[in-house]
Amino acid sequence: MAALDWRDARHYDRTRTLSCRWCGHPTPLRDEQRRPAHKVCAEAAMNNNDGGPPLPRNGAAANPAPI
Repeated sequence: MAALDWRDARHYDRTRTLSCRWCGHPTPLRDEQRRPAHKVCAEAAMNNNDGGPPLPRNGAAANPAPI
């Protein structure tokens, strides 16, 4: 299972929440294309081949952020 690296502040919109493109629940998170998406929803879609975001090319998926 691949993990996405969303440590960059650009993945967080502190001004508003929008409906996640995958589950429909509110989220302040944004994917690489600035579309509203929960990290877990994007990872699930990616791992299920449901059109989730592409894996990062810089190896970040191999070194996810610690919890």
